Amino acid sequence: MFTPGAGTFFSTLHPSISFLIGYLIQFVILFCPLWIFVVGKYNATFEDLGFKKVKILELFKVVFICYISYLLLTYSLSLILNATGVSVPGYQDQESYIPLFGKDLMGYAVGFLLVGVIAPFIEEILFRGFIYRVFIKTWPFWLGNMVSAALFALIHIQFQTFIPLFILGLLLNYSYNKTGSLWTSVALHSMNNILAFALEVYFSLHPEALAYLAQAHTFVYTVQIS
Repeated sequence: MFTPGAGTFFSTLHPSISFLIGYLIQFVILFCPLWIFVVGKYNATFEDLGFKKVKILELFKVVFICYISYLLLTYSLSLILNATGVSVPGYQDQESYIPLFGKDLMGYAVGFLLVGVIAPFIEEILFRGFIYRVFIKTWPFWLGNMVSAALFALIHIQFQTFIPLFILGLLLNYSYNKTGSLWTSVALHSMNNILAFALEVYFSLHPEALAYLAQAHTFVYTVQIS
């Protein structure tokens, strides 16, 4: 993601506002060409982009199953890597977003708005609304699915967490494909981001909780391999 440099106009702003402006600039660069050549040219509606009606219960069911699957897959992989002592590139700790927004009420509020609402909505239009749909029509389904998930992981520029993001991308593809509605993948994406950011905020305010979490992880790891 765009990160404003020091010594610029952005450095005079609150970190959260600076980050928000940078994200919107990135959005315009990525999304405007698609809007001009696809939406504008063919007068596409929200429904054409994939925002079709979906039953609330079906949406909640798919989102819940996909999110639990994501947690189980990533945590199981973590246990396997710990047990074997193997270090895999693309499966390290994610950098915290908290410093980018600032450790105050305004930073947390903008962070939740951007990470939990704006980013999932924009990214789902781009990846599931455009890229995924085009790829699976152009290529074999499995290839279009894999490549779109890989691009989703790469665009976050968090290469140390490529594998979890790739898994999330596959599940977002599945959630959209299951209901045929972008509202499902937006809901899953938003829930994942909100919960992850909420944990970041909590641990930034209560760093002592990380020690308890590490102890719990060690206990589970010991039970699993014993």
